[in-house]
Amino acid sequence: MDTRELIRQYRSGNHDFRGANLTGLILYGINLSHVNFYRANLSQAKLFEANLQSCNFREAQLDEADLTGANLNGCNFNWARLVGATLNRANFHQVNMVEVKMSRGVLFEANLSEAILSWADLSWAKLYEADLSWANLNGANLSRARLIAAKLSEANLNEADLQSAHLSEADLREAQLRSANLENAILRRANLKGADLREVNFTGADLGEAQLSWANLTGAKVSEAQLTQVAGLEGVILPDGSTYEG
Repeated sequence: MDTRELIRQYRSGNHDFRGANLTGLILYGINLSHVNFYRANLSQAKLFEANLQSCNFREAQLDEADLTGANLNGCNFNWARLVGATLNRANFHQVNMVEVKMSRGVLFEANLSEAILSWADLSWAKLYEADLSWANLNGANLSRARLIAAKLSEANLNEADLQSAHLSEADLREAQLRSANLENAILRRANLKGADLREVNFTGADLGEAQLSWANLTGAKVSEAQLTQVAGLEGVILPDGSTYEG
């Protein structure tokens, strides 16, 4: 289906494009809200600044698609593929993205606040300054992801894989990271104040100048971690369960 035919059908009232082949579709600033794209193929589609609010992308293919600045609020991306997609400044607020495959995605300044990303694959993704506050990333794969200056306050990262992730200057205040893997991660100047870090694997991690005040590190593995010039340790619960007293 080409661009002209899609627009014609949408304007005539057809919002059901399940299973459609829309590879390479080019639509700038278009309004396609409330469309059913279930299992549709939108690989390499270009949907800059498009209004796709409340669309159903469940199990859809959007590999290498470009949705820069798109409004995706309220969409369903459960089990969809967005490998290598460009999603800079896209709005994913409260979006369902269970087990979505978004490895190597580019999401500079994207809004993923309150999104459900449990067991998602975001390995190697670029999430510079992205907003993931209050997001559910339980069990997500964020290995080698770039989360520099990302907002992750009160996010659920329990059991997440953050091996070799870059989290310098990230805001992780009161985030839940229980049993997360942060082996060889970079957390320089990250704010982990009040975070739940129980049983976290920090082996080889760089926590230089990080803020750890009131964080709970009970059972955490900190062998070979770099803890030079940690900015704050007030009230932190140490791996052995004791409280740091300075």
